[in-house]
Amino acid sequence: MSYEHLYKCYDRFVGVDYDDVATLISSVFNSFDISGRVLDIACGTGELTKRLCDKGFEMTGLDISEKMLGIAEGKCNARFIKGDMTEFSLSDSFSAAVCTLDAVNHLESKDAVKSFFRCTYDALKSDGIFIFDINAPYKHKEILSNNTFVFEDEKTYLVWKNEYDGDKRRVNISLDLFTQSNGLYERSSESFYEYDYSIDEIKDMLYQTGFEIINISGGYYMEEIDEYTERYFIIAGKAE
Repeated sequence: MSYEHLYKCYDRFVGVDYDDVATLISSVFNSFDISGRVLDIACGTGELTKRLCDKGFEMTGLDISEKMLGIAEGKCNARFIKGDMTEFSLSDSFSAAVCTLDAVNHLESKDAVKSFFRCTYDALKSDGIFIFDINAPYKHKEILSNNTFVFEDEKTYLVWKNEYDGDKRRVNISLDLFTQSNGLYERSSESFYEYDYSIDEIKDMLYQTGFEIINISGGYYMEEIDEYTERYFIIAGKAE
């Protein structure tokens, strides 16, 4: 997902406390004595990359969007690379990899998800840790569903429309972005999908690509999961 227009206001409207996410991830890293190189996959504008860099990790950020990477560069002393999360290969090996903010939901098939897992597996050292999150089907069906959300600040007005397609197990998302310039608003639009994957499907695909599951919890506060869980937070290890 390249976010041809959303990149302009992504940081302002993402609705996630990056400080909390970075604190959670770094605490997991510390519990596994992770140090050295960490790969942030689908790093976007580099907000999480920056915070993990500030916590002392040697960060590399990878994203398919040149525009998002253009914002990320200069935020911290990290290396940023343009690449597709489903078919990347890096010369370095990493102690850990992260992929946050439901980037996995943008992958349109199990084959694409498994390709992403394989690339991540290959990028990790033998005892590497992989942390990622994914929107649960409950969030797509009951929270996003067929709802419309409006976000605005002094510069931008964003209309976010969702339509759930149960047959294709995805949310069709369309955005209308109105950006103020010289007293007028310029309109831009884009659309994309988020796909459903059950936690059992995610488990199977991790096992198939060589990972062992360490922990699965709900959201960025690692709550117990149930039928109302909106986001899964998954910690996996590279099995040898």
